[in-house]
Formats: sequence, structure tokens, C-alpha cells
Amino acid sequence: MAKIKFYIRSKTEGQPATVYLRFSDTRKTDIWTPTTEKIFPEYWSNKTQSFKQRIVFNNIFTEKDKTKIEARFNNLKESVSKEILELKGKPITKDWLILAINKFYNKKSAGAETLNQFIKRFIEEITSGQRLNKGKRYQFSTIKNYTGFETQFHEYQGIYTDERLQELKEKKENPRKLKIVNFEDITIDFYKKFLYYFNGKDYSPNTIGRHIKHLKVIMRQAKTEGLHNNMEFQNESFEAMSEKVDNIYLNETELKKLFDLDLSENKLLEVTRDVFLCGCYTAQRFSDYSRVNKSNIRTIEGIKVIDLIQQKTGERVVIPIRHELDIILKRYDYTLPKTFEQKINERIKDIGKMADITEIIQKEENRGGLRVKKSAMKCDLIKTHTARRSGCTNMYLAKIQAIDIMKISGHKTEREFLKYIKTGKEDTAIKLGSHSYFVGNTLSVAQ
Repeated sequence: MAKIKFYIRSKTEGQPATVYLRFSDTRKTDIWTPTTEKIFPEYWSNKTQSFKQRIVFNNIFTEKDKTKIEARFNNLKESVSKEILELKGKPITKDWLILAINKFYNKKSAGAETLNQFIKRFIEEITSGQRLNKGKRYQFSTIKNYTGFETQFHEYQGIYTDERLQELKEKKENPRKLKIVNFEDITIDFYKKFLYYFNGKDYSPNTIGRHIKHLKVIMRQAKTEGLHNNMEFQNESFEAMSEKVDNIYLNETELKKLFDLDLSENKLLEVTRDVFLCGCYTAQRFSDYSRVNKSNIRTIEGIKVIDLIQQKTGERVVIPIRHELDIILKRYDYTLPKTFEQKINERIKDIGKMADITEIIQKEENRGGLRVKKSAMKCDLIKTHTARRSGCTNMYLAKIQAIDIMKISGHKTEREFLKYIKTGKEDTAIKLGSHSYFVGNTLSVAQ
């Protein structure tokens, strides 16, 4: 008699694991294949084939989710059992079982869900929260990056929206010829052509590397779900490249210029400046410093602090409120107005120019596969993440110990933290200028 059971092989708690369907009929038939379902290992009993009794439900896994999964498991069993009748004595194989499972999940056939279809489903699932990342929902910024990757991947294949085609027409640019890429086409040869495509767009190595990284993640997820057997994307040559970026920070003098700038006649700019400075004085990400409110404020032994849980990492940080930040927060009764990152990025550059942060910055970077030199006014390089770098760097220059800054910023390793320290060669020269090595005269002058 055929038996259909569900197993989780992972034992890592707190991370959703793939559920495998095991089909066994006789001693000769014992087939395992992954499903699209994911469950926390600590919630499921392979022995009893049911959810455990004591589950702590939360917003990631609710009692409703449990009921839905139980119903899907029962329906999947019935669906596979019905498919057995259609075999009419033919042998049961793994390919057949994958076909039966895919049919249940409304897929056309095993492997017939194309790469483009899977990318679409992947983005839908990370947006809805159906697909998690190490037990947590994907951040909005990450979802946005995957959506951007999908657009670029489509255009590489010659797939365009009507709006994009109109843009190309206005620019008198020809669209690429249609050439659909599927799982088996992701080879080293494809990789080289994909790089050439991005270099033609004058993209930086980090932007290209991010798109390659997303493609590798998607290929890996699809492989786990049994959609392909192509492993060429794992080749060392299939590299998600990156390079160190010489991002700017704002020093204390420049922050004071922003703080002292009178923007009372323009509330939009005033709010933008104040929210940005909140990031500079707390060394947090925009997703955290932009949502500071009364519930985050408390006093410890007479010291007023911001106490919050970082959205990206889930790390709790406690940040002392310096005088300038307290003045800003009082202005809004300790609850910052709602803002949008894109608008902050647009306006903060103009505010920086108004504050005379106009030093010309010389920088070199790779663009389109070539090393190019560029110059820009410092105000034009300011963006929301500049605030976090500025906070970390100014604390470091104030001689606060790295381990203490990391407790405020939420960095878990010193290596990652040091990437945020943006002191320039001039800062280092000034710092070392007072060192005894450079100040003292150790030479004896011959008489």
C-alpha cells in the first residue's frame, strides 16, 4: 500500500526548512522530493506526521498558517493518490512524482515553470511574506532590489514594458532582440554576456555584483524546489563581484552647518534635515532612524536614550541622546514625522548645498569595466546612508572605543564596522601629527 509522508531534514531552529514528500510503496519504491512548503523544524514532528502541540504563534507563523498547511498536506496526499490511478500499472518514478506535485501547485509540468515565471513567483512570495529569509520577512529595500533585477533580466532578454519601449523610441535606441533565457541557459558563457550587457550600461561593479548575487540566490532556490539540475552558476568563475566604495561622511563642522541652517520657511526641507541629522547622531540605518518616536525614548540613571530594535537585524540598540538630537526631537514631541527615503535622498543634496557643503571630491571608480576619475561637490554625494557612516566615523574620531560604537550601531563584527569608518588621509595625518613620533626630535645633532 502506498504511503505519502512529509519530512523536514533540517534541525536548525528558527529557520524555515523545506518540507520533503516521501512516497513509498514497496521495498523497491522509496522516493523523496522537495515541495514548495517551508516549516520551522521545531514546529513539526516527523514521527507523528503532524505539528507539535506546543507552538508559540507569532506574526511570522500564525495559527491560521498552521491550519492552511495541514489542509494543503491533506489535499496534496489526495492529489498524488489520484495521479497514481492515472498510471494504470506504469512504474512510479521521481520524475513522475515531481510532475504530480507540480500539478497540485498549479504548475504546467516538471521543470515547465520557466526561470522568468519562477522569478515572478519568488518576488510575489517575498513580498507577501510567504517566503522568508532566515525566519524573517524580507526588507522593503531587498524586495525593491529583486524587482530591479527582474527588470534588468527581462531587458537583457528583450522583454520590455510598453512604457520602456516608448522611452527607447524617444531616445532613438533600438530594443534588444527577444531571446528568452531559461534555467539551463545560465552558464559561464551567459555570465560573460550578462557582464558585457551591464558594462554597456556603464554600471559599477557593485551594482553588477548585486544583480549576479540575486540571480545566484534565485537559481539556488529553484534548484532546491526541483526545477532544474544546472549547477554551473556555482562555478567560481560565476562571481558576484564587488569593490570597496569610497563613500563620504560629514564631519562635525559640516553637521553643525546643517543643524544651524534656518529652514523654518520650508517645512519639507526642515523635516528632511532633521530626520537626516537624527541618523547622523544615532549611527542607524534609515529604516531605524526615520521611525524614532516617543515609545523609543527612556531615561537610564538620568541619561536620556533611544531604545529600539533594528528592523534589518533584529538587534536591540540603546543610544544616548546628544544635546543637538534632543533639540530636534523636542521639535516634534519626540516622534519624527513620516518620511520616504527617496524624497530624503532628493532633498538632502539641496540642503547640503544651502549649508555650503560644496567641497569638490575627487574619486576613482570602475564604470563599464573601465577605471574612470570623477569629481563632484560633496553635497551631491550625500544620501540617507551617509548619516550612518557619519555617525560611526565621528564617534570613532571622538575616540570612543570601537566595541562601544558597535553596541550603538548594531555591527556584530569589527571587520564590518570598520567598513563604515570613512576617515580620510587628511584626518589620519592630523591625528598622527601630535604623536610623539612626529613631534619629538630623536636625532642628536653632530657638533
